[in-house]
Amino acid sequence: MSLGMIVLLSGCIQPESAPQIKETQASEQWQPNGIVGPNEYAKSMVLHGPKTQGYSGGDLEVSWKNDEQYLYMALNGSTNGWISIGFEPSEWMKDADIILAAVENGKAVILDEYSTGNYGPHLNDTDLGGTNDILAFGGKEEDDVSVVEFKRKLNTSDKFDKTFMPGQEISMIWAMANSKDNQVKHNAAKGEAILGLQAGSADKPLSNATLSTEESEGILYIFEEEKVARDVYNSLYGANQLTIFNDTARSEQSHMDSAKTLIDKYGLKLTETEPGKFSNQSLQKLHDQLLQNGLKSPTEALVSGATYEELSIIDLQRELGMTAKADITTVYQGLLAGSRKHLRSFVKELEARGTVYQPKLLSQEHFNQIISA
Repeated sequence: MSLGMIVLLSGCIQPESAPQIKETQASEQWQPNGIVGPNEYAKSMVLHGPKTQGYSGGDLEVSWKNDEQYLYMALNGSTNGWISIGFEPSEWMKDADIILAAVENGKAVILDEYSTGNYGPHLNDTDLGGTNDILAFGGKEEDDVSVVEFKRKLNTSDKFDKTFMPGQEISMIWAMANSKDNQVKHNAAKGEAILGLQAGSADKPLSNATLSTEESEGILYIFEEEKVARDVYNSLYGANQLTIFNDTARSEQSHMDSAKTLIDKYGLKLTETEPGKFSNQSLQKLHDQLLQNGLKSPTEALVSGATYEELSIIDLQRELGMTAKADITTVYQGLLAGSRKHLRSFVKELEARGTVYQPKLLSQEHFNQIISA
Protein backbone atom coordinates (compact mmCIF):
# COMPACT_ATOMS: atom_id res chain seq x y z
CA MET A 1 0.00 0.00 0.00
CA SER A 2 2.83 2.40 0.82
CA LEU A 3 4.43 1.88 -2.60
CA GLY A 4 1.08 2.65 -4.18
CA MET A 5 0.90 5.76 -2.04
CA ILE A 6 4.25 6.94 -3.43
CA VAL A 7 2.97 6.52 -6.98
CA LEU A 8 -0.28 8.24 -6.03
CA LEU A 9 1.52 11.23 -4.57
CA SER A 10 3.62 11.55 -7.69
CA GLY A 11 0.37 12.01 -9.65
CA CYS A 12 0.56 8.85 -11.78
CA ILE A 13 -2.70 7.20 -10.74
CA GLN A 14 -6.03 8.19 -9.25
CA PRO A 15 -7.26 5.18 -7.11
CA GLU A 16 -10.16 5.20 -5.28
CA SER A 17 2.86 -0.38 29.17
CA ALA A 18 1.16 -1.90 26.58
CA PRO A 19 -2.53 -1.55 27.27
CA GLN A 20 -4.30 -4.69 28.37
CA ILE A 21 -7.89 -5.63 27.88
CA LYS A 22 -10.01 -8.35 29.39
CA GLU A 23 -13.57 -9.55 29.16
CA THR A 24 -15.61 -11.43 31.73
CA GLN A 25 -19.16 -12.32 32.63
CA ALA A 26 -20.64 -9.34 34.49
CA SER A 27 -22.42 -11.34 37.17
CA GLU A 28 -22.10 -8.90 40.07
CA GLN A 29 -24.63 -6.19 40.82
CA TRP A 30 -23.40 -2.75 39.82
CA GLN A 31 -22.70 -0.47 42.77
CA PRO A 32 -21.21 3.03 42.38
CA ASN A 33 -19.05 2.80 45.49
CA GLY A 34 -15.57 3.23 44.05
CA ILE A 35 -14.80 -0.49 44.43
CA VAL A 36 -14.55 -2.37 41.14
CA GLY A 37 -15.58 -5.96 41.70
CA PRO A 38 -13.91 -8.72 39.64
CA ASN A 39 -17.21 -9.50 37.88
CA GLU A 40 -18.92 -6.13 38.11
CA TYR A 41 -18.10 -5.09 34.54
CA ALA A 42 -18.04 -6.98 31.26
CA LYS A 43 -14.96 -5.32 29.77
CA SER A 44 -11.91 -3.41 30.92
CA MET A 45 -8.74 -2.00 29.40
CA VAL A 46 -5.65 -0.43 30.90
CA LEU A 47 -4.51 2.69 29.06
CA HIS A 48 -0.94 3.87 29.59
CA GLY A 49 0.16 7.47 29.33
CA PRO A 50 3.98 7.55 29.11
CA LYS A 51 6.07 10.12 30.95
CA THR A 52 6.85 12.81 28.40
CA GLN A 53 7.56 16.53 28.36
CA GLY A 54 4.88 18.20 30.45
CA TYR A 55 3.37 14.91 31.66
CA SER A 56 4.34 12.85 34.70
CA GLY A 57 2.81 9.67 33.22
CA GLY A 58 0.16 7.34 34.55
CA ASP A 59 -2.33 4.55 33.89
CA LEU A 60 -6.10 4.66 33.55
CA GLU A 61 -8.12 1.47 33.77
CA VAL A 62 -11.51 1.86 32.10
CA SER A 63 -14.16 -0.75 32.92
CA TRP A 64 -17.63 -0.84 31.41
CA LYS A 65 -20.77 -2.77 30.62
CA ASN A 66 -24.03 -1.88 28.94
CA ASP A 67 -27.48 -3.17 28.27
CA GLU A 68 -30.02 -1.91 25.78
CA GLN A 69 -30.62 1.28 27.76
CA TYR A 70 -27.73 2.14 30.09
CA LEU A 71 -23.94 2.47 30.12
CA TYR A 72 -22.08 1.71 33.35
CA MET A 73 -18.44 2.76 33.71
CA ALA A 74 -15.56 2.84 36.17
CA LEU A 75 -12.45 5.02 35.82
CA ASN A 76 -9.50 3.85 37.91
CA GLY A 77 -6.62 6.30 37.57
CA SER A 78 -3.15 6.50 39.10
CA THR A 79 -3.68 10.04 40.39
CA ASN A 80 -5.20 11.89 43.31
CA GLY A 81 -6.35 14.60 40.90
CA TRP A 82 -9.09 14.68 38.29
CA ILE A 83 -9.81 12.09 35.60
CA SER A 84 -11.69 12.70 32.38
CA ILE A 85 -12.90 10.90 29.31
CA GLY A 86 -14.41 12.40 26.17
CA PHE A 87 -16.67 10.56 23.74
CA GLU A 88 -16.57 11.02 19.96
CA PRO A 89 -14.64 14.30 19.44
CA SER A 90 -14.80 15.60 15.88
CA GLU A 91 -11.31 17.14 16.07
CA TRP A 92 -8.91 17.10 19.01
CA MET A 93 -11.33 17.89 21.88
CA LYS A 94 -13.97 19.69 19.81
CA ASP A 95 -17.53 18.39 20.20
CA ALA A 96 -16.46 15.79 22.75
CA ASP A 97 -19.05 14.62 25.29
CA ILE A 98 -16.87 14.87 28.41
CA ILE A 99 -17.11 13.26 31.82
CA LEU A 100 -14.71 14.87 34.33
CA ALA A 101 -14.46 13.50 37.87
CA ALA A 102 -12.43 13.57 41.06
CA VAL A 103 -12.73 12.35 44.63
CA GLU A 104 -12.79 15.21 47.13
CA ASN A 105 -13.00 14.70 50.90
CA GLY A 106 -13.99 11.08 50.37
CA LYS A 107 -16.81 11.84 47.95
CA ALA A 108 -16.94 11.69 44.16
CA VAL A 109 -17.53 14.89 42.22
CA ILE A 110 -18.53 14.33 38.59
CA LEU A 111 -19.28 16.81 35.81
CA ASP A 112 -21.26 16.27 32.61
CA GLU A 113 -19.53 18.58 30.12
CA TYR A 114 -19.15 19.39 26.44
CA SER A 115 -16.11 20.81 24.64
CA THR A 116 -16.92 23.70 22.31
CA GLY A 117 -13.42 24.07 20.83
CA ASN A 118 -10.38 22.06 19.84
CA TYR A 119 -8.75 22.78 23.21
CA GLY A 120 -11.82 23.72 25.19
CA PRO A 121 -13.42 25.30 26.89
CA HIS A 122 -15.38 22.32 28.14
CA LEU A 123 -18.45 23.63 29.91
CA ASN A 124 -21.16 21.97 31.96
CA ASP A 125 -24.01 20.83 29.73
CA THR A 126 -26.37 22.82 31.93
CA ASP A 127 -24.43 26.03 31.18
CA LEU A 128 -25.00 25.41 27.46
CA GLY A 129 -28.71 24.77 27.83
CA GLY A 130 -28.45 21.01 28.20
CA THR A 131 -29.02 18.69 31.14
CA ASN A 132 -26.92 16.79 33.67
CA ASP A 133 -27.44 13.16 32.67
CA ILE A 134 -25.26 11.31 35.17
CA LEU A 135 -27.90 9.16 36.85
CA ALA A 136 -25.78 7.67 39.64
CA PHE A 137 -22.14 7.90 40.66
CA GLY A 138 -19.67 7.29 43.46
CA GLY A 139 -15.97 7.06 44.09
CA LYS A 140 -13.06 6.34 46.35
CA GLU A 141 -9.47 7.58 46.72
CA GLU A 142 -6.65 5.63 48.32
CA ASP A 143 -2.84 5.66 47.98
CA ASP A 144 -2.79 8.15 45.09
CA VAL A 145 -5.33 6.10 43.15
CA SER A 146 -8.79 7.49 42.34
CA VAL A 147 -11.75 5.36 41.30
CA VAL A 148 -14.99 6.88 40.01
CA GLU A 149 -18.05 4.94 38.82
CA PHE A 150 -21.08 6.32 37.01
CA LYS A 151 -24.20 5.41 35.04
CA ARG A 152 -25.91 7.20 32.14
CA LYS A 153 -28.42 6.36 29.43
CA LEU A 154 -27.14 5.32 26.02
CA ASN A 155 -29.53 7.92 24.61
CA THR A 156 -30.04 10.85 26.98
CA SER A 157 -31.90 13.03 24.40
CA ASP A 158 -29.52 15.87 25.33
CA LYS A 159 -27.89 17.42 22.25
CA PHE A 160 -24.66 17.82 24.23
CA ASP A 161 -24.44 14.06 24.91
CA LYS A 162 -23.47 11.49 22.30
CA THR A 163 -26.05 8.84 21.52
CA PHE A 164 -24.79 5.24 21.72
CA MET A 165 -26.06 1.88 20.55
CA PRO A 166 -25.21 -1.67 21.72
CA GLY A 167 -22.32 -3.04 19.68
CA GLN A 168 -21.05 0.43 18.75
CA GLU A 169 -17.35 1.30 18.68
CA ILE A 170 -16.89 4.68 20.38
CA SER A 171 -13.86 6.91 19.81
CA MET A 172 -12.64 8.15 23.16
CA ILE A 173 -10.04 10.57 24.47
CA TRP A 174 -8.86 10.54 28.08
CA ALA A 175 -6.71 12.62 30.39
CA MET A 176 -5.63 12.92 34.03
CA ALA A 177 -4.21 15.72 36.14
CA ASN A 178 -2.27 15.84 39.39
CA SER A 179 -4.73 18.37 40.80
CA LYS A 180 -8.37 18.20 41.85
CA ASP A 181 -8.93 21.68 40.41
CA ASN A 182 -10.79 21.06 37.14
CA GLN A 183 -9.35 24.31 35.74
CA VAL A 184 -5.82 22.83 35.87
CA LYS A 185 -4.63 21.43 32.53
CA HIS A 186 -4.08 17.68 32.26
CA ASN A 187 -0.48 17.21 33.33
CA ALA A 188 -0.32 13.53 34.31
CA ALA A 189 -1.32 11.59 31.20
CA LYS A 190 -3.53 11.63 28.12
CA GLY A 191 -4.41 9.37 25.24
CA GLU A 192 -6.96 7.95 22.84
CA ALA A 193 -8.83 4.66 22.65
CA ILE A 194 -11.83 2.95 21.15
CA LEU A 195 -14.54 1.68 23.49
CA GLY A 196 -16.46 -1.32 22.18
CA LEU A 197 -19.96 -1.62 23.63
CA GLN A 198 -21.48 -5.02 24.20
CA ALA A 199 -23.63 -6.32 21.40
CA GLY A 200 -24.57 -9.63 23.00
CA SER A 201 -23.16 -13.14 22.98
CA ALA A 202 -21.17 -12.43 19.82
CA ASP A 203 -18.60 -10.54 21.90
CA LYS A 204 -15.57 -12.80 22.31
CA PRO A 205 -12.66 -12.43 24.74
CA LEU A 206 -9.30 -11.49 23.28
CA SER A 207 -6.10 -13.34 24.08
CA ASN A 208 -2.53 -12.40 24.96
CA ALA A 209 0.12 -14.85 23.79
CA THR A 210 3.51 -14.93 22.07
CA LEU A 211 3.84 -12.67 19.05
CA SER A 212 3.77 -14.10 15.56
CA THR A 213 6.28 -12.89 12.98
CA GLU A 214 3.51 -10.91 11.29
CA GLU A 215 2.56 -9.21 14.57
CA SER A 216 6.19 -8.33 15.36
CA GLU A 217 6.71 -6.86 11.91
CA GLY A 218 3.38 -5.07 12.13
CA ILE A 219 4.24 -3.31 15.41
CA LEU A 220 7.56 -2.05 14.05
CA TYR A 221 5.91 -0.96 10.80
CA ILE A 222 3.14 0.95 12.57
CA PHE A 223 5.70 2.68 14.82
CA GLU A 224 7.67 3.86 11.79
CA GLU A 225 4.49 4.83 9.96
CA GLU A 226 3.56 7.11 12.88
CA LYS A 227 7.14 8.43 12.84
CA VAL A 228 6.77 9.34 9.14
CA ALA A 229 3.77 11.47 10.05
CA ARG A 230 5.53 13.14 12.97
CA ASP A 231 8.65 13.95 10.98
CA VAL A 232 6.79 15.20 7.89
CA TYR A 233 4.39 17.33 9.93
CA ASN A 234 7.26 18.84 11.92
CA SER A 235 9.03 19.74 8.68
CA LEU A 236 5.90 21.19 7.11
CA TYR A 237 5.20 23.27 10.20
CA GLY A 238 8.71 24.67 9.99
CA ALA A 239 8.10 25.56 6.35
CA ASN A 240 4.61 27.05 6.46
CA GLN A 241 3.89 27.72 10.17
CA LEU A 242 0.38 26.26 9.86
CA THR A 243 -0.74 25.45 13.41
CA ILE A 244 -2.42 22.24 12.31
CA PHE A 245 0.97 20.67 11.54
CA ASN A 246 2.38 21.58 14.93
CA ASP A 247 -0.69 20.05 16.59
CA THR A 248 -0.67 16.86 14.54
CA ALA A 249 3.09 16.41 14.99
CA ARG A 250 2.64 16.47 18.78
CA SER A 251 -0.22 14.01 18.47
CA GLU A 252 1.88 11.69 16.29
CA GLN A 253 4.59 11.72 18.96
CA SER A 254 1.97 10.46 21.41
CA HIS A 255 1.04 7.76 18.90
CA MET A 256 4.70 6.74 18.67
CA ASP A 257 4.89 6.58 22.47
CA SER A 258 1.86 4.25 22.50
CA ALA A 259 3.38 1.95 19.87
CA LYS A 260 6.68 2.04 21.75
CA THR A 261 5.02 0.43 24.77
CA LEU A 262 4.40 -2.65 22.61
CA ILE A 263 7.97 -2.60 21.34
CA ASP A 264 9.30 -2.45 24.89
CA LYS A 265 6.93 -5.11 26.22
CA TYR A 266 7.83 -7.66 23.57
CA GLY A 267 11.54 -6.82 23.41
CA LEU A 268 11.49 -5.68 19.78
CA LYS A 269 14.36 -3.64 18.41
CA LEU A 270 14.23 -0.29 16.66
CA THR A 271 17.04 0.13 14.16
CA GLU A 272 16.45 3.76 13.16
CA THR A 273 15.28 6.60 15.41
CA GLU A 274 16.82 9.71 13.79
CA PRO A 275 14.22 12.19 12.46
CA GLY A 276 13.68 11.74 8.73
CA LYS A 277 15.42 8.34 8.66
CA PHE A 278 13.63 4.97 8.43
CA SER A 279 14.71 1.35 8.32
CA ASN A 280 11.75 0.47 6.09
CA GLN A 281 12.77 1.78 2.69
CA SER A 282 9.19 2.02 1.42
CA LEU A 283 8.41 4.35 4.31
CA GLN A 284 11.64 6.26 3.64
CA LYS A 285 10.55 6.90 0.05
CA LEU A 286 7.06 7.80 1.24
CA HIS A 287 8.46 10.30 3.77
CA ASP A 288 10.61 11.94 1.10
CA GLN A 289 7.74 12.13 -1.43
CA LEU A 290 5.29 13.52 1.15
CA LEU A 291 7.76 16.20 2.14
CA GLN A 292 8.59 17.09 -1.46
CA ASN A 293 4.92 17.48 -2.36
CA GLY A 294 4.03 19.27 0.88
CA LEU A 295 6.69 21.92 0.40
CA LYS A 296 5.10 23.09 -2.87
CA SER A 297 2.37 25.11 -1.15
CA PRO A 298 0.24 25.14 2.01
CA THR A 299 -2.63 23.52 0.12
CA GLU A 300 -0.40 20.73 -1.18
CA ALA A 301 0.89 20.25 2.36
CA LEU A 302 -2.65 19.79 3.66
CA VAL A 303 -3.53 17.39 0.83
CA SER A 304 -0.41 15.34 1.61
CA GLY A 305 -1.42 15.20 5.26
CA ALA A 306 -4.98 14.09 4.48
CA THR A 307 -3.81 11.45 2.02
CA TYR A 308 -1.31 10.06 4.47
CA GLU A 309 -3.97 9.78 7.18
CA GLU A 310 -6.05 7.76 4.71
CA LEU A 311 -3.11 5.38 4.32
CA SER A 312 -2.65 5.17 8.08
CA ILE A 313 -6.33 4.25 8.55
CA ILE A 314 -6.07 1.48 5.95
CA ASP A 315 -2.86 0.07 7.44
CA LEU A 316 -4.18 0.11 11.00
CA GLN A 317 -7.36 -1.66 9.92
CA ARG A 318 -5.23 -4.27 8.16
CA GLU A 319 -3.07 -4.84 11.23
CA LEU A 320 -6.15 -5.08 13.46
CA GLY A 321 -7.37 -7.88 11.22
CA MET A 322 -4.11 -9.78 11.70
CA THR A 323 -4.08 -9.99 15.51
CA ALA A 324 -6.34 -11.17 18.32
CA LYS A 325 -4.01 -9.99 21.06
CA ALA A 326 -5.68 -7.64 23.48
CA ASP A 327 -2.80 -5.24 24.11
CA ILE A 328 -2.00 -4.79 20.41
CA THR A 329 -5.66 -4.35 19.54
CA THR A 330 -6.12 -1.65 22.18
CA VAL A 331 -3.10 0.34 20.97
CA TYR A 332 -4.07 0.08 17.31
CA GLN A 333 -7.64 1.13 18.00
CA GLY A 334 -6.38 4.23 19.80
CA LEU A 335 -4.13 5.09 16.87
CA LEU A 336 -7.02 4.51 14.47
CA ALA A 337 -9.20 6.93 16.40
CA GLY A 338 -6.39 9.50 16.18
CA SER A 339 -5.90 9.06 12.44
CA ARG A 340 -9.62 9.53 11.83
CA LYS A 341 -9.51 12.80 13.80
CA HIS A 342 -6.45 13.99 11.88
CA LEU A 343 -8.15 13.26 8.56
CA ARG A 344 -11.19 15.29 9.61
CA SER A 345 -8.91 18.15 10.69
CA PHE A 346 -7.02 18.27 7.38
CA VAL A 347 -10.22 18.10 5.35
CA LYS A 348 -11.79 20.90 7.38
CA GLU A 349 -8.67 23.07 6.98
CA LEU A 350 -8.74 22.53 3.22
CA GLU A 351 -12.44 23.44 3.07
CA ALA A 352 -11.68 26.67 4.94
CA ARG A 353 -9.23 27.46 2.12
CA GLY A 354 -11.82 26.73 -0.58
CA THR A 355 -10.55 23.27 -1.52
CA VAL A 356 -12.84 20.24 -1.49
CA TYR A 357 -10.77 17.16 -0.69
CA GLN A 358 -11.63 13.93 -2.47
CA PRO A 359 -10.42 10.62 -0.99
CA LYS A 360 -7.42 9.08 -2.73
CA LEU A 361 -7.29 5.67 -1.02
CA LEU A 362 -10.47 5.13 1.00
CA SER A 363 -13.76 4.37 -0.66
CA GLN A 364 -16.08 7.36 -0.87
CA GLU A 365 -18.51 5.64 1.51
CA HIS A 366 -15.85 4.94 4.13
CA PHE A 367 -14.45 8.45 3.79
CA ASN A 368 -17.91 9.98 4.22
CA GLN A 369 -18.51 7.90 7.35
CA ILE A 370 -15.29 9.18 8.92
CA ILE A 371 -15.82 12.82 7.98
CA SER A 372 -19.40 12.89 9.18
CA ALA A 373 -18.69 11.08 12.48
